[in-house]
Amino acid sequence: MLVHATPGLGPPEGKPMRQREYDPMTTPYGVNENDFPWTGSSDEQAAFLLRYAILAPSTHNTQPWKFALVPGGIEVYADYSRRMPVVDPGNRELLMSIGAAVFTLRVAAERFGMESRVTYSYSGDSERPLAVAALSRRASQSEGDEGIASLFGPIVRRHTNRYPFLYSRVPETILRRIRGLDVGRRASLAVSTDGSVNSQVSELVAAADRMQLGDPSFRSDLAEWIRPNWTQRPDGITGAALGVNSVASALGPWTTRVLDTGSLRAAKDRNLCAQAPGLVVLQAQDSVPDWLACGELLQHLLLIVTREGLHHSYFNMPVQVPDLRVRLRGLCGLSDWPQILLRIGFSLTEPARTPRRSVEEVLLTGAVT
Repeated sequence: MLVHATPGLGPPEGKPMRQREYDPMTTPYGVNENDFPWTGSSDEQAAFLLRYAILAPSTHNTQPWKFALVPGGIEVYADYSRRMPVVDPGNRELLMSIGAAVFTLRVAAERFGMESRVTYSYSGDSERPLAVAALSRRASQSEGDEGIASLFGPIVRRHTNRYPFLYSRVPETILRRIRGLDVGRRASLAVSTDGSVNSQVSELVAAADRMQLGDPSFRSDLAEWIRPNWTQRPDGITGAALGVNSVASALGPWTTRVLDTGSLRAAKDRNLCAQAPGLVVLQAQDSVPDWLACGELLQHLLLIVTREGLHHSYFNMPVQVPDLRVRLRGLCGLSDWPQILLRIGFSLTEPARTPRRSVEEVLLTGAVT
């Protein structure tokens, strides 16, 4: 067992700690690239990169990751204490969340002139890192991946938007860029702008809503991650992110746990899905490496969507119900299993932020090597 300090996160030797209140709704998003410690140690620079990695998307904002600073890089662990046993019984979405965090880390490293070589461990073991990102300084900035570096700005702007989208079509140039993302990856994607297909998919979404929200154990699992708008908890989904006002958000956890709102939710989601300018399905085989790869592809997609001024939200419900998952695969003509279903489009409504844990909270003080 090697014990690692938390470099770059404490006061200089001999100076008192300057107390600053951490607000999980604002502080993480205030990260400033100009504060990057160019003259600091490699550990200080790696810790700074994690300020971007923690902004990655995760299932119901559970943020199921831990990190350890090690010589030459960063280890990424799954935090299974934050799993959702009913919503995500096989940890499929949890592992995709880890993949999304890894891709975010890669983008941040590229922005600051670092090469990141990621190796995955496919065991899924909680005691071992799922991924190790080896970081090294590039001899020349021109040697880097400009395509990935251009996605750095959208990291802090990317948020799920559950409001209605405009009927405006997604430009073909953006669709072509999206369709080319899966080249050389274990995971791939399919895009539908066909209203007839999207309408049929929306029926699967509505059916999944009714089935899942009719299950008390599912609602109880979900309620654990619903937060009122004024929460100071650094995880979960606030009422504001769900389009609920502050008064109603106070009842959110109770309402989710006690009331079967499946029919109401089904009607709303059916309309949002059927009217979406574009639906995207990420597909892959069901295995740890494929789920990790799917998470990387997901975040790559979302950062491009955000950079281009579009918004997104998820309709993963039919993917989570085995029978409906089979039907979704056939309806979309997929060669692999659907892993993520989301819509993309333009919106006049800016989505609310979700709370985030601090780097200190997700940084391990020990790691098995």
